[in-house]
Amino acid sequence: MRSEVYYAKSAILKNAYAGVISSDLMKAIRATAADVVNAFSSLAAERRTAVLDSSGVGYLGSHLLIAAADPVDVLELKNGGQEGLAELTDFVTRGGATIFTLSYEFGATLQPKPIRAGLPDNEPYAYAARYDALVVHDYSSGETYLTGSESRYEALESVLRATVSSAAELPEVRSVRSSFTKNEYVSAVERIREYIRSGDTYQANLTQQFAIEFEAAVPPAEVFTRLRRQNPSAFAALIQRGDTAVVSSSPERFLRIEGDRITVAPIKGTIRRGTTLDEDAELRKSLAESAKDRAENTMIVDLLRNDLGRICEFGSVAVDELCAVEEHSTLFHLVSTVRGKLRSGTGLGDVLLSLFPSGSITGAPKVRTMQIISEIEPVARGLSMGSIGIVVPGDEFEPLGPFIDSNVAIRTVTIEGREARFNVGGGVVIDSDPESEYRESLLKAKALLHALGVK
Repeated sequence: MRSEVYYAKSAILKNAYAGVISSDLMKAIRATAADVVNAFSSLAAERRTAVLDSSGVGYLGSHLLIAAADPVDVLELKNGGQEGLAELTDFVTRGGATIFTLSYEFGATLQPKPIRAGLPDNEPYAYAARYDALVVHDYSSGETYLTGSESRYEALESVLRATVSSAAELPEVRSVRSSFTKNEYVSAVERIREYIRSGDTYQANLTQQFAIEFEAAVPPAEVFTRLRRQNPSAFAALIQRGDTAVVSSSPERFLRIEGDRITVAPIKGTIRRGTTLDEDAELRKSLAESAKDRAENTMIVDLLRNDLGRICEFGSVAVDELCAVEEHSTLFHLVSTVRGKLRSGTGLGDVLLSLFPSGSITGAPKVRTMQIISEIEPVARGLSMGSIGIVVPGDEFEPLGPFIDSNVAIRTVTIEGREARFNVGGGVVIDSDPESEYRESLLKAKALLHALGVK
């Protein structure tokens, strides 16, 4: 029924471009995706803004660009565990559209066994901002509209009318540090393989953290613009949280909920792109037929089926697609899609308790593997490997809601003043080659380092 309403509204929007106001629930406006991105990202240096962008890639049904400014309420969660989860879910249910970030360590506090859960400075367990109106651009139709509280429409339109500042230059890079040397990373892979031989884990996702220090403050809008141009992704984001900003070019969906339907889409298996069409085709075929990469992916699919089984109706969990090859600007991924029907009365808190963090960035079995990760990785992950997403209620935001959508915060940079940091890594299994695992982590870092001006 909701999809019928959506397409009916979409038809009305087309008439709105002839000068007709579409509905009391929304207002059609003349603005391109570039207009929305430029206007709202340019505010990021001075106001709490948010841009969630599917970049027009049309993957897994992602077809929207959502922007907001000046939240009516903000939560920066300092407590983890059940207490923090209750505080977050209460915040989300108070109305408005909520855009959020969840740190990996918040997920660690939700597990049934102790896991180290220290955080980087100025990184909350969760950040949530509630907005009473949104700007939405639909890539599939080319339409742009305002939805939510009509009293906020003029303020949002004024953002779009404002002169957009010209692109800012990134300051000079002073230093680039990693939490591992190459030898340390290789040794860490070997330690994980020993844990696998001992039966503690089947697969563990090992990451290294890059910290880049600059000569001056880093403009988040410029980093986002570069990534959007060079590496468009279906679950990209720019969020100014106050003292810190988040820039993401994640290609991976964590979860989407519409009504009682939930979908997850883990990525496991990576190979570089070729320099010619023939090499591209050869590498794509190599990834699709890789026994190691397919095993990694299938392990995580099994883990997520188990996680979904705790909150979904019996017999409703199904794998829609297994190990499909997905194309990106610098690499290929293997992606699977799993869905289920939520049990009656299941809320966001229940979903996060069962699923977060995503098994694609922990490994399997989840809890024991997270303990191994906390032992081996020398620094906290923070938002990297956590999640960024949005909760949109129905009545206030037609034709947009209701839905919940979120990414796995891979390819995600946290910016604070003169420093930017992010994590990259991959799944380690028994037949992993340590040198290859290290090279794969550098391959995944390539687009982010380039966007940050690191040669």
